[in-house]
Amino acid sequence: MYLYGLSHVRWREEFADCTLLFTDIVTFTNICALCTPYDVVTLLNDLYLRFDRLVGLHDAYKVETIGDAYMIVGGVPEHCENHAERVLNISIGMLMESKLVLSPITHKPIKIRLGVHCGPVVAGVVGIKMPRYCLFGDTVNVANKMESNGIQCKIHVSESAKLNGLKANPSYVFIDRGNTEIRGKGMMYTFFLERNDRKSVWELCARPRSGEQTIDGYMELHDQAIYQEEGTVESQNAENGTTHTTNASNNNNTHHSGRKMMNGSSVDPGSHHVRSPTCTIC
Repeated sequence: MYLYGLSHVRWREEFADCTLLFTDIVTFTNICALCTPYDVVTLLNDLYLRFDRLVGLHDAYKVETIGDAYMIVGGVPEHCENHAERVLNISIGMLMESKLVLSPITHKPIKIRLGVHCGPVVAGVVGIKMPRYCLFGDTVNVANKMESNGIQCKIHVSESAKLNGLKANPSYVFIDRGNTEIRGKGMMYTFFLERNDRKSVWELCARPRSGEQTIDGYMELHDQAIYQEEGTVESQNAENGTTHTTNASNNNNTHHSGRKMMNGSSVDPGSHHVRSPTCTIC
């Protein structure tokens, strides 16, 4: 049994080590409740087209998407030694690309969570009608928990993913998150991926750098100002499913259609250019 594009794949195979990544959109349920199905499809298509390009660029494998959940793997179905490096590079690219995808509710960049874990899996083709190449094992469960127990706009990484990443590329920079309660696994010591000092964000995304952007792009990657808005809670309430609005002032400089923010940040839904007082992403 074969899948299109995977004619070389055995229907069942064990992989001693691979790297899995899960990502999803923060407050996606509220976004769905407050906009049309067409808006949801447009949002996901914009995001997934960007993710798909990164997966192809770094030679990983897209396993599946379920709603807003996106799952990829490195080292499966083709064995490779640098599977962790490939997936960690993709995670940096995903976080940056997500900043160019605007919420149909707030017209601000969406926020995503990312989780990465390494370990063994069994992979194979399941089903006859519309068969799928699926991954099974505790590694899949832990990778999913890395994402669900992560923090928005952060790349949450297990110790095995960190060690595998540093083995392939000692230039990664991680910061300790510390002991984290993982349901079904107990306490796990986890980390956040901050940067890859070997490559800039622009190289990892295969995008040119404009003159007003930093050389390596990591300031833009971790810039939180593009998500924040001073003086009004309208956008936050919208994504939380409420309608109450409180303004700090009544002048004409307040938020309008999500394009101008009180803290000096702005977004252009037409071009998806995002600007904060410190960074520009386009």
